[in-house]
Amino acid sequence: MRSPARRRRNCTERGRRVADQVTIANLALAGIGTRSTISSLQEGSAEALAISLQWDAALDATLRGAHWNFARKQASLALLNDATQNQPVPTPWQYEYALPPDCLLARFVMPMVQSTPGSLPGVSSLPAYVGPPVRFLLGVDSDASGNDIAVILTNQASAILVYTKRITNPQLFDAEFVQAFAATLSAFIAIPLTGDKSLAKMRMDVAQEWLFKAQARNGNEGLTIVDSTPDWMRVRGYASDWAYPDGGYFYYGPQALTIIS
Repeated sequence: MRSPARRRRNCTERGRRVADQVTIANLALAGIGTRSTISSLQEGSAEALAISLQWDAALDATLRGAHWNFARKQASLALLNDATQNQPVPTPWQYEYALPPDCLLARFVMPMVQSTPGSLPGVSSLPAYVGPPVRFLLGVDSDASGNDIAVILTNQASAILVYTKRITNPQLFDAEFVQAFAATLSAFIAIPLTGDKSLAKMRMDVAQEWLFKAQARNGNEGLTIVDSTPDWMRVRGYASDWAYPDGGYFYYGPQALTIIS
């Protein structure tokens, strides 16, 4: 009988596809029917030049196409300006934070952190992320030197952002991402290499199918995630976007819907 550690490792391996740039590039070339392959993105061939030109754009488009769990990151934001301290913040927001430099897609801002009464011996309080979905807006502002900087505006103090990190290491890509990325990349290079617009559209349709699958699979992976609970659910007694486990001691946020008695 396999040990729990072995089963976990096998599960992880099934969710990953060991890949590198050349492997993904050749998958993209195969997708548009070329008989040639490349051995390096720097080899100077027409195929390598086309892939090198489109690589970053295709990567960003695929990462933004679904909430990939392997690219999920959570980080406290660096406060730039606080309107409650008479610092300049665009109306109607109270706080301006620096957008993390590795942020490719802002998913949501965590709700307010509160303490709940402890129910375990020796535990005085427990952390909880509760409250309605936090509104936010991305924008641009200037630093002290007048340079443009990306910012995030919100009314949440001590904001924590959950976002998609720009992952460039192919060893971290999961199997579905490799397929979606290769299909997207093949759509981007189809016209430069073949001039066939219908082929480019067909490959983009394939990429979209992989993204639809990824949206479902990433949503079902791990605990059920509901980033925000609709008002019509809240007024019927459901809240706490994240609850682990239902009726348990510890509350985080967001996971399964929890009914409020």
